[in-house]
Amino acid sequence: MIRNVFYSLCLLLALVSCDRELPEYNGECITVTYVRGICGQAVLKIVDPRYFHLGENADSETNVFLAGLECFTDASILQKSTFYVELSPKDFNTDCAVCLAAVAYSGSKQYTVRVHEVCEGGSDR
Repeated sequence: MIRNVFYSLCLLLALVSCDRELPEYNGECITVTYVRGICGQAVLKIVDPRYFHLGENADSETNVFLAGLECFTDASILQKSTFYVELSPKDFNTDCAVCLAAVAYSGSKQYTVRVHEVCEGGSDR
């Protein structure tokens, strides 16, 4: 009898934990770190667990994605331990010359990003 109650509770907990929905991305800033990059592309690692679902495990890295950097991104920000990105901004600036070298990345998740040193309105917008 006790064993049946225990199994029932375990099953109930498993079902409840599976019902969690992933948070929707609404343009807020996401904390990331720089992994590697070249010529307006970078592999970025997501630091905030709320947004891990926007990344993937690729090339022996976890929670990463390929970022297309906006024209005139300040490279010094990329060298900081952490910084913020806004994914796929509507007014993304693509009007610049870009070299043809590409970052080695085997994953499939990629976004255009706008880099922020400080996120307006706090750590998340």
